[in-house]
This record gives sequence, structure tokens and C-alpha cells, in this order.
Amino acid sequence: MKLRVGVVGVGPMGRGHVKHYRGLPGCDLVAVVDSDPARRAEAAVKSGARAFADFRELIGRVDAVSIATPTTTHRDIALPLIDAGVHVLIEKPLAQDPAAGEEIVRAARERGVVLQVGHIERFNPAFRAAQEVISDPRYVVCDRLSTYSFRSRDIGVVLDLMIHDLDILLTFLRHEVVSLEAIGIPVLSPSEDMCDARLRFADGALADVRASRVSMKRMRKIRLFQSNAYVSIDYDAKKISIFRKGERYAQGELDPLAVDPTALDDPFGFVFGELLDVREHEIATSDALRDELSSFLGACRGEHPPEVPGEDGLRAVRLADRIRRDVRTYLEAEAARAGIPLPEQDPTQ
Repeated sequence: MKLRVGVVGVGPMGRGHVKHYRGLPGCDLVAVVDSDPARRAEAAVKSGARAFADFRELIGRVDAVSIATPTTTHRDIALPLIDAGVHVLIEKPLAQDPAAGEEIVRAARERGVVLQVGHIERFNPAFRAAQEVISDPRYVVCDRLSTYSFRSRDIGVVLDLMIHDLDILLTFLRHEVVSLEAIGIPVLSPSEDMCDARLRFADGALADVRASRVSMKRMRKIRLFQSNAYVSIDYDAKKISIFRKGERYAQGELDPLAVDPTALDDPFGFVFGELLDVREHEIATSDALRDELSSFLGACRGEHPPEVPGEDGLRAVRLADRIRRDVRTYLEAEAARAGIPLPEQDPTQ
């Protein structure tokens, strides 16, 4: 079945959706929507789709849409489309707060339409390969750093970048987060541009999550420690490193405490060759956004459930909201300590 598809919002992210929908089989990109006349006209010329200023013009014209607009607009755009029976893929985060996310999820469930959230790391081949190795992580470290891009200024770094890692954490660690502590610092924005959070799960697992959008370098890494392995995932390099006890060490034939390091010709090689077995895997390159959109179209055709359903997106937003509240508490305490007023924050932040 060929699906009629539209894209709402053709900024940097939305243009990627337009590009891929044009090349996906069983898909007819019929409309693009943007409030900026020049931007929507350019997208229409390049794609051959009709251009509209109002997303409501899509009702009756499309079967499915991607919503790639600012986060604070997601609810108001998604709800009328869902009510009209249109399947929706909403770029991450699902919404700016849990209440808005709950409305979207409830509406999609009641109307019986597909709701997928654009947590693109789920389609990263490195993450997919890691799922075959990770079974019971006890400690996780996430680092997501970026230079300042002048985009997503309607939200802070928790909803902009950290939300990716919160979704991955909640995929690997299925227990409830029972406590957390977070700090955040606004640098170039009214809301936090840097954030560190420590999460404790009900089963005792811990996670340290760090995000910055004012870094001088880019980093997308997650490290997971479990009883039988340490796994390092580099999303950008699409590489996984897996560390396990070496065979002789695991069988009790080698005791690290009994080793005389002065007798070793190559201590480094002994540790990472005899005591520990290190396997580095280069993952076959694929286009995660293309895979995400292809999966969304398959869900719309009824071939399978959405791989990142609205409930998963809402789960990540709820955790992000708890972190943001703790950041606000930290900033209030710091302002009181310094004897300076804390700037008023936009209620959508």
C-alpha cells in the first residue's frame, strides 16, 4: 500500500525527512508545511510536494506525517492530526512536559493511529549490536557533547540532547528510577546548556548521564558495566568495544594479585591480552534516519508495532522532567547562596 506522507517543519531536521521519504518505496511525499515562506517553497521545489503554511491543510490529503517542529509546538500540531486519523512520527522529544506527552499518547491510543517518537539512536547499528551483548548492566556512563548549534533554543540540553541517552538507559534498565541528583548550568540560553545527572534504579543499578551543547568537541558515547562484561559504544564511530575476562583468568589459572609486574615484558599487552579479552567491532554503516522512517511506514501499514511507541517517548519525557526540576532546585540554591536573583524561566522550559 502506497502511503501519502507529509512533513510538518522543514528546518534542518525536517529536510532530512523530506529527503528520505522521496526515496523510500511505497511512499508518496505529497506535502510539506512550514511557517517560513522561503523554506517551504524551497522544500516544495526540491521534493515536488505541495507547500502549505498551515498543517491543517494536510487533513484529508495525507495518511501519515512527520512532525519536525519546535518541541513546544508538538502537542498543538499532533492532536488535530491524530483526531483526523493521521499516523504521526514526532521528532524527539515527544513533548515539552509530561502533561502534553500524556495528551498525545492518550489521543493516539483512543483514535487507533500509529504514534512513533524520533529517538533515532534506537536505529543506530551500534545500539542494535549492543542489544545482543547487554543483559544486566549495573553501572552506566553516558556522555553526549556538542558544539552550540543555535537550534532547539526553545528547550534546554536535557530535552535537546540528554533525552537520547535517557531513552537508551530506560531501554537497557527496565527498573524504576528511585532517586536522582542533577546539576545544570545555563551558558548561552535561558535554560540549562550543560547538565550532569546521577540516577539510581530500584534494582541498585547506577547511571551517570552528562550532556552539553556548549562543548568544543562532539562526543556520543555510552559505557555499560555488567558482571561478565564492560561494553563501550561509540555512536558516531559506529563501533563497539567489549571487554571480558580472559579465558585463563576466568578459569582461575591466572591471578592478577599474584603477578609480578616487573617480570612482564609488556604489562599493557598482558592486561589487555591475557587478563582481559578485548573485542572491537566496526558496525556496518547504515542511515539511521532512513531506517527510522522506513520502520514508521511499516508500522503505518500494520506490518509491525512502532519500534519507539509513544509510551516510550513519554517515559523519557517524564524522567527528563524530574531531572529538569532537580536542576531548577540546584540553580535556586546557588542563586540564594550567591545572593543574586534567579532569572525567571519560561514555563515551557
